[in-house]
Amino acid sequence: MKKIFLTLMACLTGASASAQDAQLSGNIKGMTSGNLMLIQYVGDDVRYDTLQVAADGNFQTSVKVLAPATAYLQAEEMRATTTFFLEPGMKANLKIGIKEVEQDGEKYNKMVVDYHGDNRDCYDYLNGDADDLFERWPFERIDTLTFATYRELFLKDIDREKARVMSVKSLNFRRQILQQLQEQTSASLCRYAWSEADKMDPDFVAWIESFDRNDPDQIDMAGRYLRWYGSCHPDEPGKNSHESYFNRLRRLFFNQDVINSFADEYIQSVLKDAPEDMDDAYEAYLKTSTNEQAHAEAKRLYDHYSKLKKGAVAADFEMYDKEGKRYTLKDLSGRAVYIDCWATWCGPCVAETPYMEKLYQHFKGDKRLEIISISLDQNRRLWERKVAADKPEWRQFICPDNFKSQLCKNYDIDGIPRFLMFDREGRIISLDAPRPSHEGIVEWIEQNLR
Repeated sequence: MKKIFLTLMACLTGASASAQDAQLSGNIKGMTSGNLMLIQYVGDDVRYDTLQVAADGNFQTSVKVLAPATAYLQAEEMRATTTFFLEPGMKANLKIGIKEVEQDGEKYNKMVVDYHGDNRDCYDYLNGDADDLFERWPFERIDTLTFATYRELFLKDIDREKARVMSVKSLNFRRQILQQLQEQTSASLCRYAWSEADKMDPDFVAWIESFDRNDPDQIDMAGRYLRWYGSCHPDEPGKNSHESYFNRLRRLFFNQDVINSFADEYIQSVLKDAPEDMDDAYEAYLKTSTNEQAHAEAKRLYDHYSKLKKGAVAADFEMYDKEGKRYTLKDLSGRAVYIDCWATWCGPCVAETPYMEKLYQHFKGDKRLEIISISLDQNRRLWERKVAADKPEWRQFICPDNFKSQLCKNYDIDGIPRFLMFDREGRIISLDAPRPSHEGIVEWIEQNLR
C-alpha cells in the first residue's frame, strides 16, 4: 500500500491551531548542499518548514503541527522525499541516507531512513513493501472478470488492508487510513467502467445506479456516474460535444446544485482551452447553470480567453538564453514556433526530451519552423547543468520567474509539460499542442505549417 497513500492530503477535524509542536531530529548523509523541507497538507492549508542541516549533516527542530496528517520530508537539491505521520507532541529521530536507484530505465534519488521514536509503525506502514492495491488490480486483470467477481475479490483485499491498519497504535492514523480506504473502495470499483470489460454489465449498472447521484454530498460519485454514462452513450447527432454535455447534465440530474457544480467546473475548463467553438459552449452553459456568481467568473474567463483563441495575436513575453541575452517571441517572427515548456524537476517533461530530439531532427533545416524549449526552473544552475549534460541542438531559453513569468501569466500556464505553437505571423495556433511523444505530432505540425 506504500504508493496509494504517498499522496494523502487528509484533514482531520478537531486539531487546535495552538497544538503542541512535534520534535524532529536526525542526520542526513549524501546531501551535498541545501536543507530539508517539511511539507504539511491539511485540507486547503499547506505549511512549509525548513529544517536547517549543519555541516555534519545533523538537524534538530520543533515543528508546528497543523493537524495529525501525513507529512513529506524533502531533500530539495537531491530531489528525494520520504513520508511519515506527523502528530502534535511526537518525537522522532531520522537517520537518512540517499542512494541512486533505477526504475523503468530512469535513475532517481531515494531516501533510505532508519526511523526511531513515535509513530514508527505509521512510518513502516506508509513506506513498507506491501503491494499497492492498483498493482494487485491492473486493468489487465479487471478486464477478464465480471463485476460481481471483481467486487467480491476487491472487497476481500480491502478487508485484509483494514486488518493491517488496525495493528497501528495511532488512533489518528487509523482513522485517516480507514477513511481513505472507504473512499478508495467506491473509486476503485468504478475502475470497472474504465476497463475493457462490459460497461453495461448488469451487476455494475445496478451498483452504480444504487448511489444517490442527486445528493451534493456524493458529488464525487455523481461525477464518476456522469463519466460512465457519457462513455456508454455517444453525443447527440447534430450537437457539438459541449452542447451534448450540458444536455446530459439536465437529463441525468434534477438537483440544480449538482447540475451547477458540474456545469460551472466544465465551462471553466473549456474556456481555459480557448477552443474555436467556445462561443457555443458559453451560450449552452448559460442555459444550464443558475449560479450567478459562477456566471460572473465564466464571463471574466470568456472575455480573457476569447483573445487566446486560434488565430488571435499572441501576447509577447521575455525569455533568456544561456548567456543571459534577452529575447521575445516577436524576435522569432517569420517562422512558426513550437514551444516546449518544461523544468528539470518535472519528470514527465524530462521524459519528452528524447522525443523533442526526434522532432527537431525531423524538421531540422525546415525554414518554416523554429523548435525551442523554455525552462521554468527557479534554480538557473540546475537548468544550466541539465542543458550542459544533454547538449540539445535546438535553442534553449529560461523564464527565471517561472510560473510568475510573462509567459505563464499570458497563457495561464500553471502546470507542465505544456506545448504551444504560434504561426509565422505571431498568431496562436494552439496553447495546448500535442506532445512530441504523440503519435501524430509530425502530421499535426505539418498541417499547421500550410
